[in-house]
Amino acid sequence: MSTSRTARILAVVGLPIVASFAYVGTASADPPHPFGGAAVTIGCPNQGSLASMTGLTGQSGPEANPPIAKGDIRFESFPAAAPIPAAGQVTVAWVNTDTGKAGIVDLMGTYPYLSATVNTGVGNVVATAFGSINWGSSPICQSNPTIGRFIA
Repeated sequence: MSTSRTARILAVVGLPIVASFAYVGTASADPPHPFGGAAVTIGCPNQGSLASMTGLTGQSGPEANPPIAKGDIRFESFPAAAPIPAAGQVTVAWVNTDTGKAGIVDLMGTYPYLSATVNTGVGNVVATAFGSINWGSSPICQSNPTIGRFIA
């Protein structure tokens, strides 16, 4: 076998192996995972529109930024389509189907970007998000629930 052929074989086989050992970093969590669909709010008049949509995600840890520990999930809400309501409250009810641990949490922050990190424990988690929407001086309306599945 020639020297150049040996060098090519080592490069093709050896470099990926060396590269896998050379890069040792910290694993990061998956990106935020969306709920099954956006939560639709209907029946609230605002700028000629009778509907609004709120998007929701869940992100499991461990993660450095935002800080999410192992066994925790960070739930977040954001406007999915205009118009954006003046104010609102989004609540998430969740259950870890592996351990039976469950809870309900109100998302906090500056509306419409609300979030909360909860300790669900490690396992499969099913969550539903729902809320009430305030259109300034208009009546409060109910946001239809949406459901998501996550792995903590």
